[in-house]
Amino acid sequence: MPNRIDAVLGELRESGRTALAPFITIGFPDVPTSEALARTILESGGDMLELGVPFSDPLADGPTVQMTRVESPLILMGYYNPYLSYGPERFLDDAAAAGLDGMIVPDLPTEESAQFGAMAADRGIHLIPMLARQLR
Repeated sequence: MPNRIDAVLGELRESGRTALAPFITIGFPDVPTSEALARTILESGGDMLELGVPFSDPLADGPTVQMTRVESPLILMGYYNPYLSYGPERFLDDAAAAGLDGMIVPDLPTEESAQFGAMAADRGIHLIPMLARQLR
C-alpha cells in the first residue's frame, strides 16, 4: 500500500503547491476540542496533520506547543521513551493498523534511528527527521 505522504506530496508537486501540515497536541485543551480541531484543519485545506503526543519533557517543542479528511496523511510527533516503553514493534504495528503515515521522533537516539526507521518503513510509515536550526 503506498504511503499517503508520498501520494499527497506527489499531487502537490505536480500542481506546484507546497504542503500545509498544521500541528495540534492530542487532547489539548481537551479530547473533544482536539478532535474538532483535527477535523476542521483537514476539512479546511490541511494537506496533512501532525499530531503531537503530550510528554513531560518536550525538549524539541517551542513554548506554544509546550503550553499546550481520513484520506489525508497523518503524522505523529512524540518522544521516543513512550514508544520504547510500549515496545517499538508493537507500537509501529498498532500505528500502521490505525493508519499512521509518518512520525517525527525528536529525541530518537542516532544509534537507534536506522533500526527504528527500517521497522517503520517496513510498515509503510515514514520516519521524518528534524534538522537543527544551524543546518538551514
